Amino acid sequence: MSESAAVKNWREKLEFLQAEEAKAVDAAAKFKIKKEIAEAQERLSALQAEAQPLNVIGRQANISLIVKYAPAELIGREEELKWLNNAWAKVQKQETGRPRILTFVALGGEGKTSLVAKWVADLAAQDWPGIDATFAWTFHSQGTHEQQAASSDLFLKEALTFFGDKETAESDKHSREKGKRLATLIGEKRALLILDRLEPLQYPLTSTHDGRLKDDGIAALLTGLATASHGLCIVTTRYSLPDLKAFMGKTVREEKLTRLSRRAGVDLLRRLGVKGSELRNIPSSNGKEQLNEFEKLVEDVKGHALTLTLLGGFLKRAFRGDIRQRDRVKFEKADEKMDGGHAFRTMAAYEQWLLRDGGNEGQREVAVLRLMGLFDRPANAGCLHALLQPPAVPALTEPLVDLAEDDWEFCLTGLESAHLLTINRDASANPQPAIRNLQSLDAHPLLREYFAKQLRDQNLDAWRAAHQRLYDYLCASTPDKPQPTLEDLQPLYQAVVHGCEGGMYEQTWQRVYDSRIQRGRQHYATSKLGTFGENLRVLRGFFDPISDGLVSFADLNLAYSILNEMALCLRACGRLDEAAKQWKEALRLTKEVSNASGSTAEYTRCLSELHLILGKLEEACQQAEESVALARRAGNPISESFAWARLGYGQLLAGRTGDAQSSFKCAEQSCAKGDPGRPVLRPISAFQYGELILAPAERYAWRWLLNGRHHAASFPRHIDELSAHCTRGEDPARRALETFGGTIGPLNRGLLRLTLSRADAYRAVLQSHEPKFSDANAAVEDLLKAQTYHHLPGAFLTRAWLRAIGRDYIGALEDLNDAWEIAERGPMHLFMADTHLYRARLFFHKATYPWESPAADLAAAGKLINDCGYHRRDEELADAKKAILGG
Repeated sequence: MSESAAVKNWREKLEFLQAEEAKAVDAAAKFKIKKEIAEAQERLSALQAEAQPLNVIGRQANISLIVKYAPAELIGREEELKWLNNAWAKVQKQETGRPRILTFVALGGEGKTSLVAKWVADLAAQDWPGIDATFAWTFHSQGTHEQQAASSDLFLKEALTFFGDKETAESDKHSREKGKRLATLIGEKRALLILDRLEPLQYPLTSTHDGRLKDDGIAALLTGLATASHGLCIVTTRYSLPDLKAFMGKTVREEKLTRLSRRAGVDLLRRLGVKGSELRNIPSSNGKEQLNEFEKLVEDVKGHALTLTLLGGFLKRAFRGDIRQRDRVKFEKADEKMDGGHAFRTMAAYEQWLLRDGGNEGQREVAVLRLMGLFDRPANAGCLHALLQPPAVPALTEPLVDLAEDDWEFCLTGLESAHLLTINRDASANPQPAIRNLQSLDAHPLLREYFAKQLRDQNLDAWRAAHQRLYDYLCASTPDKPQPTLEDLQPLYQAVVHGCEGGMYEQTWQRVYDSRIQRGRQHYATSKLGTFGENLRVLRGFFDPISDGLVSFADLNLAYSILNEMALCLRACGRLDEAAKQWKEALRLTKEVSNASGSTAEYTRCLSELHLILGKLEEACQQAEESVALARRAGNPISESFAWARLGYGQLLAGRTGDAQSSFKCAEQSCAKGDPGRPVLRPISAFQYGELILAPAERYAWRWLLNGRHHAASFPRHIDELSAHCTRGEDPARRALETFGGTIGPLNRGLLRLTLSRADAYRAVLQSHEPKFSDANAAVEDLLKAQTYHHLPGAFLTRAWLRAIGRDYIGALEDLNDAWEIAERGPMHLFMADTHLYRARLFFHKATYPWESPAADLAAAGKLINDCGYHRRDEELADAKKAILGG
């Protein structure tokens, strides 16, 4: 195929820019050319993609997950369908400024999923016009409850595999790295990605995080797609996405799906078979107009799509569509502020009618709907079969046990035709009664939530007995493989959910989560598969949904284990404030037990470390001092050494340099006492001590970088003396690497390499030589491998400095953005302050500043420094203000 003129022109332009970059000497000019090269590469790739024949066959995955929710006819959403069609038309043309992410935001039951499902079904009928690949995923949830939980782990694995990177999919890389990689793979194609019901991965609006994503992987994916993508991502959720605020109105478009119009609501009721008068003789609520029976009903339920669908089906089935029977549902008692209030009222009336007037069929249908309330996702055939085995679960499954096949078919198809149930059948099977080819049953999350609450509140014994039966079935039917995959472990994760709902907390923890998922000290799921998100999802089951506190345990050691596991997973996901809450509770419990001093010391250490990064320096130092006392009381010099070093590090951050020097001296003495044969600070303590020694060189390297060599005379120290600080600062790290190098893990190794890279960065500035990147890159890789993000922003900041020294400002910009994204999610206030400082100092001289302004960054840094008492940065901030602002 010959090359088009447009492709040829952009290829020639790219080659010209690359030649200009090679000749450029000025850093600012080189930075500008790099940006132009990136834009030219994106445009060339887009044109080349248009020229390639599309390979559509076999390029759709999980479409049935979304298409099964498509209505036969979509009423009242014509405008929204136009938005979707226009968005994809712009993708086909690769229009500049087009939306790369389109989000539909609305309360539950407004029809978000139905809208997208109908659109996707129409695309499938058109043979996927212009689409290279399509991938759909629904993040299941139980309904509106704020403690709902979900995870991106399985989604990331399946999506990465589908888009061609099985190695990353099956690796133990952190979900954030997987999300970034997936964004790159999807963005290279004119792909359509559907993320349905995303709200379980977001904080509720009542929290301080106000709808932000809890999940690192999804946050990285969406940010990456908003930044660069040839395709389109469709998101449905109940909450806006503040994580994408910077892209809103540019590459991200948010559409709030409002209620059905009065006309559309009336049309929907009529199509459902509701009959009534057209006479407008009913006053509206505001008294300004007269409405007919249909219009009044639509207004009474605020045009809520699911409520109208349920109500229409109810009236048609129970009263031959007579709209005059609408008073069977007491809408005036519905809580309009509650998501699903009107739908719940409708469902209550429907349930009462089925139980009272529906005969045996009604009893069976209610029993099936109550079974749906046991699941937070579609109920598969195996689980349903286990529930329906004799003996019956009292007051729950009696109407269904030993039911004839034709009665089953009548029951399920009746629920399906009434829009109460979705039946997923085996399409490859010959026509058989539903129970034979059944794959799963599903219901709208609001319906599942309603029946779950009904069963739990009215018959707790039946609720627990049913969950216990599901727990037993999943445990017994899941084999223990030598190297299980995430898919292999899914039944066990679900067993944990059901075991907790069944009230079997201790057994569930010991026999399933600890023994079979984590495999004791192997920590199999998290260390081998990186499933921190999935573990967090099921750990929620051990916490009370009302108080959000751990359920009561007679065995306090088990309580410690659960709190510690929850905290470790939260920390690994960068949610440090939540992790601190769990360790605080663990510490409170240990102080009530006389023989728990070892646990007390451990949780105090963890809390101190987190509080340092969170910016709570006073608390961190107090806890470090407590750790010193506990370790001394226990007669453990090595633990005492750790505690002294942690205290010294906190004092350094607070600007108390003299106290810090004394504490590190005590740390060295304790280490020599505890291990005379290896009197060397342990790796993390060596990293912390290195920070103290390097501090003077760091400050003057920044001053030199800000002011240039011609200001060297203003330095109170000779260059040789400052360079000597770099060598001395490396010494603790080098000794630790020599002594413990073969045994330390990636976290400690990464921190020691970070010390070496920082020493080299300061030396490169002070001695004007080209920086080395090997230690900085190795530090980033090690800390990523460690899957603990609370030190990673520091590594990105150091590498950003090295890249800027080497005139790689695009790489520096990427590292600064990565550091900020991780730090802000923590929230890691000290790293946030550092990032503001680094931005201003590295980019203030650029004609185009990538953020608001250097002055704004310095002001934000100053506020964080003062609020946290982060006085280590006082002098650096003053130097930056003087050089950048002239103050």
